[in-house]
Amino acid sequence: MADTVSLVAAPLVEGIIKIAFSLIKEEYSLLHGVKEDVEKLVSNLTAIKGVLQDAEKKQQSQPQLKDWLRKLQEAAFDAEDILDTFATEANIWKERKKVRNGKFKTPLSTLPHKHDAALKIKDISRRLDIIAKENKNFHLRDQVDVGRREIPNDLGFHVNQSDIFGREDDKESIVHMLLSNEFDREGDVSVIPIIGMGGLGKTTLAQVVFNDERVKGHFESRMWVCVTVQFELTRILKEMIQFHSKMAFSDSSTSHLQSRLQHFLTGQRFLLVLDDIWTEDYRKWDSLKDLLKKGAMGSRVLVTSRITKVKDTIGTQPPHSLGYLPEDECWSLFSSMVFSSNSVSGEMREYLDPIGREIVRRCKGLPLAVKAIGGLLRGQTENINKWSQIQKSEIWEIEEQYSQIGKLNILGILKLSFDHLPSYLKPCFAYCSIFPKEYVFDKKELIKYWMAQGLIQSRGRETMEETAISYFDELLVRSFFQLSNVDNKDICSMHDLIHDLAVSISNPSCCLVDDNATCSLSVSRHVSLLGKDVEKPMLKIVADAAKLRSLLLPTDYLKNFSYQALDKVFHTLKYLRMLDLSSSTISELPNSIEELKLLRYLDLSRTEIKALPNSICNLYNLQTLKLLACLSLSELPKDLGNLVNLRHLEVNSMFWFKLSMLPPRMGNLTNLQNLPAFRVGDRDGFRIGELKNMEHLSGTLHISKLENAINAGEASLNDKKNLHKLVLEWSEGIFNVQDEAAETRVLEDLQPHPNLKELQIFGFRGNEFPGWMRTLTSLKLLSIRNCPLLNTLNEELPSTLECLTIGSCPRLQSLGPKEVLMSLNSLKDLYIEDCPMIQSLPEDGLPSCLQHLKVQACPLLAERCRKEDWAKIAHIPDLEIDPSSVSTSSTLTAANPPPPWYRHFLCCKG
Repeated sequence: MADTVSLVAAPLVEGIIKIAFSLIKEEYSLLHGVKEDVEKLVSNLTAIKGVLQDAEKKQQSQPQLKDWLRKLQEAAFDAEDILDTFATEANIWKERKKVRNGKFKTPLSTLPHKHDAALKIKDISRRLDIIAKENKNFHLRDQVDVGRREIPNDLGFHVNQSDIFGREDDKESIVHMLLSNEFDREGDVSVIPIIGMGGLGKTTLAQVVFNDERVKGHFESRMWVCVTVQFELTRILKEMIQFHSKMAFSDSSTSHLQSRLQHFLTGQRFLLVLDDIWTEDYRKWDSLKDLLKKGAMGSRVLVTSRITKVKDTIGTQPPHSLGYLPEDECWSLFSSMVFSSNSVSGEMREYLDPIGREIVRRCKGLPLAVKAIGGLLRGQTENINKWSQIQKSEIWEIEEQYSQIGKLNILGILKLSFDHLPSYLKPCFAYCSIFPKEYVFDKKELIKYWMAQGLIQSRGRETMEETAISYFDELLVRSFFQLSNVDNKDICSMHDLIHDLAVSISNPSCCLVDDNATCSLSVSRHVSLLGKDVEKPMLKIVADAAKLRSLLLPTDYLKNFSYQALDKVFHTLKYLRMLDLSSSTISELPNSIEELKLLRYLDLSRTEIKALPNSICNLYNLQTLKLLACLSLSELPKDLGNLVNLRHLEVNSMFWFKLSMLPPRMGNLTNLQNLPAFRVGDRDGFRIGELKNMEHLSGTLHISKLENAINAGEASLNDKKNLHKLVLEWSEGIFNVQDEAAETRVLEDLQPHPNLKELQIFGFRGNEFPGWMRTLTSLKLLSIRNCPLLNTLNEELPSTLECLTIGSCPRLQSLGPKEVLMSLNSLKDLYIEDCPMIQSLPEDGLPSCLQHLKVQACPLLAERCRKEDWAKIAHIPDLEIDPSSVSTSSTLTAANPPPPWYRHFLCCKG
């Protein structure tokens, strides 16, 4: 496929126009002297944006147009860097003025670097003016971006892996080889290779076999490892152990890994899938094979590879060769994707079928190509023009030329699918090229990378994350991503041919550096050193790539990364949006990190960092700060509240509980989505009202020291619809001057949103619960502990409740009126612990759905369960009643057998 400049510039241009408009609208004095240049810049970019689609189509036949597009993309990147920096300075000034109640004395027009920025704006405006004038030489047409549309509603559709079109016989043949003892080898392990060219569906076939119920039942252990070009024994061993144990394993010593794996495999009949092997070096294979011999007879290794010689290197059985998919099966695959909604009229189907069959024929039996085109046309059954465009595309003429010399122009076919992506998806896909082949993407992390680069613009009331997830899902359903062979549906990878496409599209903006890299660092915006065998010095890369926006570094590269090197990076790479320093040995950050004014993503996880410099709080644009497994970190910087755009603050859960106090003014972080713990203080900046505007909080929120809460309603918990777990805690043994009514009002004012799934209440000093309990219609788990004045469950509980725990309530005498518990028709588990005053169960007993009852340190209740209340609990399958709570004076003999409940007491005691 000929090198092209893709239309990833369109969203970039739109983003620049948006930034410029916001600057003009605010009428900042910072624009004094350059406002006309900014307005001219907007005018030129608006004119250029309209012809970009036509320019991309014509660039193959007009080399000069391709050069024009490259100049435009470079100028657009530079313009965004300059305007983004400009806007950041202005926004920081506004925030400081707000904090000082409008009394900030420094005029906006005298901010540092203003003169330098003004010169850069004038220069970029001139460059774009020249580019806009050159546009007239190409006679480009102004076109609407037909790719931009609403994401279809049926994104949940995926071709079921059990419907492996045309591969049923292949599947059955391989399953037979796995299960039949005729392929057993004494003292050795049987290896079955699946061989075929890229895009034929080898991995999909192996996945379907791997998840077949017969295979699951036959093997005691199943493991899956994606090998790729580099056959790295240590990584393979580690992934095998992790797959077997379902736990992360950090040990990197080969000898330890071999010992651990040998322990797992000895005597077990296992299945190991080694996906995408490229090595022909039998010595590398032998080092693994010796370990695999420890397994039981009947163990199997299933290998996928496109290298025919692999069968001679590692195969012990004849290879299963995968050929092209028959045309009728390709049509079945295509139809299942395109016509899945069953809403196509007979007349329309009659019109589209011949076009579709012609398109499928031209895919030459390659499932990956069929899926790519099928994903493109899915949801387009009413768009006849789109079908005709695909059918008549010049890519098929190029394909015929390739076919005449015995080759398949698969990248050309895949490029056709890319060309018809909505413009907002193109840069997101292209960005993925900075990751190595077979890289495993975590959806939640990838969308943070996209957000950091400004590739996501939220729509309507959607959050940026919600929009980004919809982008990801659309790329997935269009087969630009593929689900990995793990249970987590958020984990995906990219077929290596799709990765080749991403590289060809993104060059030179994105560069995956290795010793064979051909990209130019001086114009690269995103650089990754995650490739293999990188020897180029870090500071040399920094010096050559001063315009970088992303920098991804491997662990080995970071081991000796010095403070001085970091300082050099921070002073040089001023346009960085994303920086990952995780797993490095750094113990402190230079104050110069504040130079990275555009930084939006910073990962310091698994470092030896002890404290963050307060200058990090000047990173106005920071969206994600990751501090996971920073074991030496003991506090957060005092001005963290300045990071008003922070959305994700990721720290291990234990850190929040060893932290003596959060920084003040956390309430400024109105975009923050996770705050696991909040301690209520009695001073400004620490009060419960800090939670008021943090409406995007999600997951778990633990509010402690509620004895300091006065106006608890200011927390506005009812507005926090994304919280799933809420813990409300009063400090044990600390009583303030508030009376019981005041305590009850505090809890009343802390009413959560009905979406809440788990509620825990600790140390509440009121004597009754508020009426909002019954409104929590999604609640599954309720825990009430250490409530010294509570005497009854007076309020109706939500019927959705599945687990109820009541503990350490010394005055609790009853579980409330009979209807309180009997209305819980979903209740499965009931725990009553250390409530010595409870005398009996409710009059009508317990719900029939209850599966587990535990009574501990409740002597009066336990005695009742032994006698009068036995009939109320006899139906419960699992009973745990603490026998130490029951006094038994009678002697058990044959004439005086134990009562039915006695066996439960013995089980519990044992």
